[in-house]
Amino acid sequence: MDIFGKYKSPLGYTLGGNNVDSYGVDHSGFTTRDEVAYQTARQQRENQIMQNYNGQGINQDYPQYGTDFWGHSSENNYGFGASQISPNIENIQNTPVPNVQNQVQTKANNIPRYWDTAADGEKVWNYVQQQEGDIKPQRQNMLGYGASGVIGGVKTLYNYLRLQPKSYTDKYKHAVINCSASQSGEAGYDLANAFSNFKEDRDISSGGNTLDSSQADQYANKIGRLLGTKYPNGDCDEIVQRYINKRW
Repeated sequence: MDIFGKYKSPLGYTLGGNNVDSYGVDHSGFTTRDEVAYQTARQQRENQIMQNYNGQGINQDYPQYGTDFWGHSSENNYGFGASQISPNIENIQNTPVPNVQNQVQTKANNIPRYWDTAADGEKVWNYVQQQEGDIKPQRQNMLGYGASGVIGGVKTLYNYLRLQPKSYTDKYKHAVINCSASQSGEAGYDLANAFSNFKEDRDISSGGNTLDSSQADQYANKIGRLLGTKYPNGDCDEIVQRYINKRW
């Protein structure tokens, strides 16, 4: 265990003193056999991701991955447990390697993956529309609209409280909150839009944000709503990162 604690991989993997690694997996219950199986799987997956980057001309200074590395929710320790590590590794090895094409292409087209100004936010918004289409939510009947609004409201509040203390980029947070709410349908989309407008108006009136900075935030909100509408069953964390950096 100690040898891995001193090691940092090209994608940023480390094992902390609390036995929870930087990919979000708790090693405290691992046997020696479990540890070897896990490290082998991690290395294989990192090699796949790096090969993907190499194919796009990135051969060093790879993006540093965090708890989104395995593409699974950390609530169940990313599927890894001392008693089920072998089948869980087999399942996770079948998880598609993250697609880096959009990340490279945005760089090649001088499209920022994070922005502070409305002008740069507009560039990203236009690029996302070109790649994804200008998707609008489908109309819902009264019952469906009401249900969508309740679900969207719960998601908005949950993700706002969950993401607020996290050290993720501001634009990522804005986009994920709007994406998740919009996945519930038309009312979720409308509620996310109303919530975003209210928050930005409040930030401006309180002096917490300038008009330009607020407009920059609004582009992240719009991107999130578009992606949530187009991918109602997708993982907003993964989808948003196609266009916006999660980490500073």
